[in-house]
Formats: sequence, structure tokens, C-alpha cells
Amino acid sequence: MPFIQKSNSLISLATPTSFPSLWTELLDKTIPPFVKRRFSPKDSWKDKPFVKDDLLFFSRGLTELSEFFTVDREGARLPAYFTNARFRSSYFLYFFALQGAKFLSLYEKFPLAIDAAIDHAKKTGVFKVIDVGSGPGTASFALLIYLLERFKKTKVLPFKIHLHWIDRNGSILEDGEILLNDFLATQGDWKGDISLTSETRDWWKHPKGFNPAATLVIFGNVLNESPSERTVYQQGLLPFVKKPTGGGVLFVEPAFRTASQKLGQIRDELVLEVNQKAKLWGPCLHTSKCPLAEGRDWCHFSVPVKLPGKWFKQFSIKLGGVREWLKFSFLWIASHESGPEDRARTDQDDWLRVVSDPMKTPQGKKNQVCAPERVAWVDTPPKPLLRGDVIQKEYAGPAKPTRKR
Repeated sequence: MPFIQKSNSLISLATPTSFPSLWTELLDKTIPPFVKRRFSPKDSWKDKPFVKDDLLFFSRGLTELSEFFTVDREGARLPAYFTNARFRSSYFLYFFALQGAKFLSLYEKFPLAIDAAIDHAKKTGVFKVIDVGSGPGTASFALLIYLLERFKKTKVLPFKIHLHWIDRNGSILEDGEILLNDFLATQGDWKGDISLTSETRDWWKHPKGFNPAATLVIFGNVLNESPSERTVYQQGLLPFVKKPTGGGVLFVEPAFRTASQKLGQIRDELVLEVNQKAKLWGPCLHTSKCPLAEGRDWCHFSVPVKLPGKWFKQFSIKLGGVREWLKFSFLWIASHESGPEDRARTDQDDWLRVVSDPMKTPQGKKNQVCAPERVAWVDTPPKPLLRGDVIQKEYAGPAKPTRKR
């Protein structure tokens, strides 16, 4: 079959995601009491266990916040939802788990990118994370738990970890710092130095002397919620993407067309044109022009999951059902020093990424694959290919006609 689930270097994005036990502990044992203590309107509630009545109380803003997040607004800015305590509590009890799971999934499916970051951190002594548009540090929490899982046998971190959060809302940064301290207090048997710096500002307005160098830079759902002016991306992103180090720069955005195609345009205009040595961990297996950066179709993925968390499941049911898929678009830029071809990776010229589930065509059931500067067809085998799988290049058929919006 023209498909590999996993090799030493290429992992299908359609493989189910597993979650460390620490992630479940954070969701079930740390976050609920934190929310009650931080957001309960009555002092008498603050130190009591989280129960079903709390589920009803704290779900008041959940539906409205969900509507904010699940509408493709064609570049329109979201309201400043983190200024509202009701929305912040809803975020922690539901969206923190959902968004964090997307990052955990990508860390798991790109272990060589994390290896590159770890190698860099061991050399410098510090694993520095710049989390842009961090909110309460959702992506950072996911990374921290992933790293703790990697070193759980020794319970010793071989480097310091420094988290640098940048967000426009100071309240959510303060919330995240309190939650971080609560979580670290449960990890008393670990040896390591974990510190945090927070900046309240527009992410694209860099202060004088700002140093974008880091072991890993993360943009989580930032571009979709930012002004659409070209100068924002040029001035804000260039310092990060011009010469990435360590594990590179990871962008994760909603699976909307506008957000996904914005990533494709940034990939072509700000990464590959400005940085001729650019390397990509994914999802791309080539560095030619993105064929999905415009038009009717766009590059996004659906990862099958069984999401952990007792209370997360209950909040999911209130929103209409248990989540079985993580849907997102992403771009992971590698550093110059340690990119895919430097990690004994399978020759990426021999493989293509599947960018659609099976589709009925007049010629039979087919998948779309992303080839250099074109989207091509491939016949769907008896065991269907899924969006995010990888196939051998030789199986790709003719280019798929491009249809504009």
C-alpha cells in the first residue's frame, strides 16, 4: 500500500494521539479547584470540591465563547473575550483542554523537531519558549507536560526551562501564572528550574532590545485573531522566522480557510522568499510554492482522539457531543542548524502529504495530495487514506484542476 503509518522520521497526522497521565491530572485535579478559587463569586464556594452544580454555573459563558471560536470571521477581530471573567473560567474548563490537545498532538507527531529543541537546550543550558499570544500559556503547559513525560524515568530536567509569554490581556497572563504555580506545586519530586516571564502587549509591537531567539517559538491561534494589515505580519513575524533556532517556529491556527491560507501565504512570502535556507518540519514535505494558499481548497487536518478529562467530557456534552477529532491547520518552520534532512529523515522528495479524505470523482474514489506547486489526485486504496497520511511520490496522479473561490 502506498502509505506508511510511521517510520523513523515521518508520522501520519491521522494516527490517534495519546496523552500523558500528567495531562489528565492537570485537567481533573489542578484546573477545577483553581477555577473555583479564582472565579467563584462567593468566598464560601472557593475551597469546596468541584461538583455538578459548578458545571452548571461555570458553563454559562461556554456556548457564547464557543461561537466566537468556531466562526470563520474573514479577518474580523474577535472581541477581547479574556477581559471577561466568565469567559476566562469557561476557557480553562473546556478550551484549555481542547487547544492544548492540539499542541500535544503535534509534539507527539514531530518528535524530531522536539529532539532538535532538546539538543539546543542541552547546549545552551536553557529551554527557552516564546509563547506568542499565549493566553494562559496553553501551548506552554502542553509542552511542559510533554517534556516531563520524556524525562519521567529520571525525574530530572537536563536543562532549565524558561517560559516567555506575550499576550494583550494581563488578566489571563496572571491567571496562567497562578495555574502554573499550582501545577508545579504538585510536581515536588522533580528536580529542575522552571521560570516564567510575562509581557502584556500587542505581539507584533516588539520593544527595543527584544530578542526573538528561543529554543522554540509558538504562535497559537494568533494570526486568526490579529489585524489583517500586511505590516503586522512583516514587522511582527520577520524577527521570528528570519533565522529560527532550536526547534524552530510552530504556528497553529483554526481549520478555517482564511486562517489556513494565511499560513500558506506566510510560508511563501515571509519564510521561503526572505529565508532561502528555510526548512520545514511540516506539514509540507516540499519547499516549493504552496498550492493551497489561495483558491477554494485549503490545507488543514483532523486528528482522531479520545480526549481525556472527566469535566472536559461533561462540558463537551453540554456543547452537543464528545469530541472525537482535533481540527486545525499548522506550519512548523525548522531552524537552519537542525532541519529535517539533518536528522536522517526519509528523503522528503520521495513522499507526499495527503490533504483530503477520500472523495468520489467520475474516475472513482480518490484523495488529494500536496505535490510541489500543485494538488494531485491519487487512487484511494482498499484501506482508505486519511487527511494527513503520507504516500510515496510515485503513486501521485495528474494535477487536480484549481478552482478559485
